[in-house]
Amino acid sequence: MAVGKTPSKGIVAVILGAGQGVRMGYQVNKVFLPINGKPIIMYAIETFERCRAIDEIMLVVAAGEEEQVKKLAGYAQCTKVSRIIRGGPTRHESEQCALEVLRPYIDAGEVEIVLIHDGARPFVSVEKVEQLIARVREADGAILATPLQEEERIALVGSEHYIQRSFEGQQAWRAQTPQAFQASLLLKAYDQARRDMFLGTDTAASVERIGGHIVIVEGDASNLKITTAQDLFLAERYPFLEPS
Repeated sequence: MAVGKTPSKGIVAVILGAGQGVRMGYQVNKVFLPINGKPIIMYAIETFERCRAIDEIMLVVAAGEEEQVKKLAGYAQCTKVSRIIRGGPTRHESEQCALEVLRPYIDAGEVEIVLIHDGARPFVSVEKVEQLIARVREADGAILATPLQEEERIALVGSEHYIQRSFEGQQAWRAQTPQAFQASLLLKAYDQARRDMFLGTDTAASVERIGGHIVIVEGDASNLKITTAQDLFLAERYPFLEPS
């Protein structure tokens, strides 16, 4: 469903909101749950709306939720929202849906950079988005990530739960979103993934597997993903939130 103008030039932010978030234990899509009176997804939309470097915003939503999201964006006067499209059954397939819509603009050289962001990460800052865009101009992709704390360790285990390898501190980073990419390479990566029937856990996985060079921009703990009811509880108590 088109809303306003079509993607035309420069940098497009794709916000994913098609997942149902069954771990939340609610009967509604988690991106519509409120934090301090505002739907989760609106925080992300408004961040990209405020970011001057972003030219267009595309929203990927679940079937039957297009009108609901359209109304939210309209109420908030988000002028950069160019399209609201239906996503797929998985994250990867939702990303593929967005890229298919953007394909003619990417092929024509009208879209240079695509950012993919999880609509369940409400608190990313404009500053971090701008840092990502600056770094992706020097590489194939750039992602937000946070290092493990000094006392933390991640273990790689085998089928019988024996530790095969472990990572500590600065050796391992937790990927976040947004993730930004050179648009033409991202499209190539997803075309290859489709041919190979590969489904990535995040956007960067598909780019990495065709040899793309991804750089990290250090994120922070405030860019949490709302996955469980406990996450929602914590988000409501973030000190930087102000009443709507």
